[in-house]
Amino acid sequence: MKRFSALFLALILAFNIVANVSAQSTDSIWLTATTTTYKTGETVKVMLNAASATPIQGFTFQIRYDPACLKPVNASSPITGMNGLPLPQLTGLVDGSYASTTPQTVNGALAEIRFVTLGACQTNLTLESAALAIRSAEGFAAPVAGVTIGEKNIALVVDKEVVAAQAAESESGSMLPLEPPAAKSGPSVWLIGLLAVLVIGVAAAFGASKLLLTKAEPTQKKQTPSPTAQTAVLYMKHGPQAGKSFTLSKLPVLIGRDPQNDICLNDPHVIDQHARIFAANNTFYLMDLGGETVINGKTIIKSSVILKPGDVVRLGKRSLFVFG
Repeated sequence: MKRFSALFLALILAFNIVANVSAQSTDSIWLTATTTTYKTGETVKVMLNAASATPIQGFTFQIRYDPACLKPVNASSPITGMNGLPLPQLTGLVDGSYASTTPQTVNGALAEIRFVTLGACQTNLTLESAALAIRSAEGFAAPVAGVTIGEKNIALVVDKEVVAAQAAESESGSMLPLEPPAAKSGPSVWLIGLLAVLVIGVAAAFGASKLLLTKAEPTQKKQTPSPTAQTAVLYMKHGPQAGKSFTLSKLPVLIGRDPQNDICLNDPHVIDQHARIFAANNTFYLMDLGGETVINGKTIIKSSVILKPGDVVRLGKRSLFVFG
């Protein structure tokens, strides 16, 4: 009888241990790699993994990398029905997003992300952020609550020895391009900004010629333009207001999820009052109000920076606009 009781207690203890392990691994996202040593020119493959008790309809991830050491290529998801949603890429940060029309149970690989090594270096890949998504009752994407990020850093060592050209690998799943914009030609999202620069330049030239003509009239008084005399436009490239443009005719302008803002972004990753745009001394500024704000790849935390035509601003995970 004592032997049976001891065996029964051992079984209960084993069950509790397994249950605790399962509880720790549920609702989590983490990075893994098959190897961490490479030669120059080799392809680095890292896996984004997840375990969730909730069937999901999408996921997002951001991985920080050293552009002097690695070049991102693409990502693919082995989950049936998960389709990649191309996002504008910023140098030094890959931004991936996948979505499915039907709920999917995940317990393993979410995506494989590929990089190419550029030369000898020691570097890290860091999972900056990741989220699992479901469809809310209103039909919007909403993050799964309580998801934790496990292992988020992978240390890599790249040798200076160059490998021979590698044969193209067969790839499966929904492919998502992750290549950053070319340094010389510039990404397409800058085009509107460049056009805005030309428009401002033409307007300035027209204003200068008009000023020269009015100099001949002694009764005409010179007027000093106010800080808001210039007009600027936000061109929404990605997120809830994608495709729209907002003229900043009245400053300051509040941007956030609250409908009372001048520009409302119904995005779960944008806070109620996320950023403020204002003008001073004929210069436009953007102030971060406590959300995740990135300008041209640089994170801004509760501070103000000058806005210039062509600047790319990301609020939260995916709401992105070009200032012009």
